[in-house]
Amino acid sequence: MPLRSHLGAALATLTFASPLAAQAPAAATCPAGRISYVYLDNNSIFDTTDPELDERFRWAYRTANALHVRTRKWVIRQELLFRAGDCFDPYLLAESERLLRAYPFLAQVDVYGVAQPDGSHHVIVDTHDDWSTRVDVRLRIDGGLRMEGVRLSELNLFGTGQSVGLFYRERYVTRDYGVTYWTPQVGRTRLDLTASAGRTRAGNFLQEEIRYPFVGEVGRWSFGETFSRDEQFFDFVVNENGGEQPPHVLLPLREKLFDATVVRRFGERGQAAVVGVGLSVHQLDFPGRVLLAPQGDFDERVPADSATAAPALGQAAPRDAVRASVLLGLRNVRWIVRRGLDGLRGDEDVRLGLDAGFVVGHSIPAFGDDDISLAAHAWGGAAVGRGLLLGRIRAEALRELRTAPGRPSWQGVFTEGTAFAYLPPPATGRQTIMLRAEAAGAWRTRTPYQLTLGGERGVRGYDLDQFPGGRRLLLTAEDRILLGWPAPAVFDAGVVVFADAGRIWAGDAPWGADSGWRASAGLGLRVAFPAGGRTPLRIDFAWPLERGTRARDFQVRLSVGELIGFSAPPGDFQFRRFRPDGIAAGFFGIDARPSN
Repeated sequence: MPLRSHLGAALATLTFASPLAAQAPAAATCPAGRISYVYLDNNSIFDTTDPELDERFRWAYRTANALHVRTRKWVIRQELLFRAGDCFDPYLLAESERLLRAYPFLAQVDVYGVAQPDGSHHVIVDTHDDWSTRVDVRLRIDGGLRMEGVRLSELNLFGTGQSVGLFYRERYVTRDYGVTYWTPQVGRTRLDLTASAGRTRAGNFLQEEIRYPFVGEVGRWSFGETFSRDEQFFDFVVNENGGEQPPHVLLPLREKLFDATVVRRFGERGQAAVVGVGLSVHQLDFPGRVLLAPQGDFDERVPADSATAAPALGQAAPRDAVRASVLLGLRNVRWIVRRGLDGLRGDEDVRLGLDAGFVVGHSIPAFGDDDISLAAHAWGGAAVGRGLLLGRIRAEALRELRTAPGRPSWQGVFTEGTAFAYLPPPATGRQTIMLRAEAAGAWRTRTPYQLTLGGERGVRGYDLDQFPGGRRLLLTAEDRILLGWPAPAVFDAGVVVFADAGRIWAGDAPWGADSGWRASAGLGLRVAFPAGGRTPLRIDFAWPLERGTRARDFQVRLSVGELIGFSAPPGDFQFRRFRPDGIAAGFFGIDARPSN
């Protein structure tokens, strides 16, 4: 029997000799009565007292619980928007449930009230932990087995909600390794802290972020500060024809970014005007010579000749700006809970309505560059029957106020947008069709910029270094099916059939070319542990749909979490790596917790 059934029924029969009983009727000050008691039931991964659990797997339940440290009650209590003695407000219960569900170490959350004879309510907060020790191994098979990285992380250190991790990433020119730390409750407050440090192929990186996010839809204030320092090689693919093992041109870059923002909401719950101010410091320079990695061998780098280096140097405009910015936004949203979208059976919070913002910034000439920056973002969502339509778009542009004669003042116009449709067939309840359309492009770029068509978030079945260009269109269709077998009480299992199509155009990117339309198809297996968990492990097999393709010409990719879907990190990593500035970094997404 679910906890809500037997625990709620039991608490409904209890009476408490509390001060509330001696007060005036609750309706005099609280129309729905007051909260007389809050009961926290923080379960481990499996509730071994549940009689509905399969007796055959009792050993698995006990083993998983023994290897896991249960989330502390104070971690859960810190996120609640109510206390005993407050007015009973179903909206605050729903918002508390959503805030708790945002934690990656909680698989299931249920917050509900039980009416009492005296007119008050008992509130039950029922949580079940997710498996919090993660080993994320990225593998690729395309002519040979290659490991693209490994990440070992504990998302709920000793049950405190803190996350620590070690990672190693090696994908083409990228070879990063380091440590990460994240806590959403610094000193048992609502402050979030994220920190990471390590080495890259070109040098070092360091990132630190402290943020006070909006508290659900009821929060009025948000503020944050970010500092990062990064040394990397920007990798240009020289591959007009999509051949194997193309040469790569490497442009060394060094970037420093600091931003601080304060944002205020005005209005009702979920319906608010948003105003913010920010200050950012951005420095970007290009130390060292342009290098060439022949045949894609990044350990055998050689200096590039002047003709080869010229296209890369054309995008090596340094930045040195201290910028003050203002945000104006509108938020009219509501949240619904659905299952079987990007997860298998876990509850997922979906934002509907409109959330949009516009940022204008002006650099201070006395400290470096003299320019005006513009940035805008929008999110939209609508439920159509049992289906969902979701989309987001983002754009940035920079106007230099002091330009050389003959050079256009508008520089670095970037835009990207993605639309999703989720179409659950009504017959089975175990099947979801996901459709994606994604477009990205840039114009008049003076900082490093290049897209490619393949990769795990592009047209799967093609390598990441195939078909470079400056503007891209991607289309995806996936049929995700929940099996309900072989052990649905222990873990969820499902299969997926997918197809991708896309095209890339040369645009402004160095060595860009028109790829023509390319397509791929494949199938995969999805598993989530424990049952009801929201982070699936996925293994995909993808084949390019081209004449002459053989059965052995496939790629295999293993990943943790969905890489394509509304819950995936927004924006392709290729597009994020060359963001021209920090003009909106501290504003957009300020109500979301940092990724851990």
